[in-house]
Amino acid sequence: MQSGNWTSSSTTGVKGAAVNQNQKLGTQANAGLNLPLAYSQESSSPSSTSASNASPSVSAPDSSGSSSASGGSGTSDTSTSLTPASGSCPQGFLNAVFNTNAVGFSLDTLDKQADYDLSATQASQLSGAFNKAQIPIVMDHTYIQAAVEMLANNPPRYLELYNEPDFSFENLTLTEDAAPSASDLETLLDAPHPNTKFISPALMDANGPWLGEFFQACNGCIDKFHAIAMHVYNPDPQGVLDLIEQLYGTWNKTIWITELSPATAGCGLNPTTMATYISTLIPEIMKLGYVEKIFWNSGESDSPPINGAPASCSPSLVNSDGSFTPVLQALGAACGINPGTATS
Repeated sequence: MQSGNWTSSSTTGVKGAAVNQNQKLGTQANAGLNLPLAYSQESSSPSSTSASNASPSVSAPDSSGSSSASGGSGTSDTSTSLTPASGSCPQGFLNAVFNTNAVGFSLDTLDKQADYDLSATQASQLSGAFNKAQIPIVMDHTYIQAAVEMLANNPPRYLELYNEPDFSFENLTLTEDAAPSASDLETLLDAPHPNTKFISPALMDANGPWLGEFFQACNGCIDKFHAIAMHVYNPDPQGVLDLIEQLYGTWNKTIWITELSPATAGCGLNPTTMATYISTLIPEIMKLGYVEKIFWNSGESDSPPINGAPASCSPSLVNSDGSFTPVLQALGAACGINPGTATS
């Protein structure tokens, strides 16, 4: 399935804001444009020019929130704002997270998940190519054996190993200690997977101690990961860039930002300044040259917004009636995509 310049690739796992609920749990996917379902898909947007490794200095106007190790909020400096830009992105770079309203995890394809109440028309849109594009997540240690079986029977292109093991959302998700996780995941890391690339545990605080302890305990397993995943919730573009650069400086490895949003309790953005945030930040991330994919959270209509953010800072790409928001327009424009002309 394609939506404009976006090729679908959904992510099955838990995390993100649930549809019309303040739940960061459900079936996560990486999303495209103007699609009616609660999923996320991996985009395929136009190729861009070569990226540089310059270290930009940017900030969004009227935003509240400075960088921290955990991507938290504070006060931003708006004195060095860059001029917003629009253009094109590398293929597969721009994605969005969609979630269900259910707490759970499944390695099933979307059309086989009870979390989705699909009409016949919607179900028919879940083509084999769309399901094949899913990016499953091994949420915690209880799903390792199922993932091993998936590698043997229906290997995905990518598999993310653990989602925020350093953070429990409202005590509904498991936390995992780093050293035991290295031991627990050894079976999965050593399983034959010639057609699957592993993505590292996606941490709420990617620059905290967890990842270093994990790699120290797993006897060089960093080479078994295609990319290191991170989550960033920060309304200050420079704060986002600082966190990304810090992570790359530590590990010198390809990065996936599997959750990106300005939505925090201290966010002072409104729809206009969020559009500036997006059009400022996205090109600067591309310039870094080592961020392969970003996943905006979230694609569906969230009420209230995730992370206790004020309603004015909602990162939703669509309204409750399915129409697209200015946020989606800005996100598409940053990669040269017009959601008004995209078709599913």
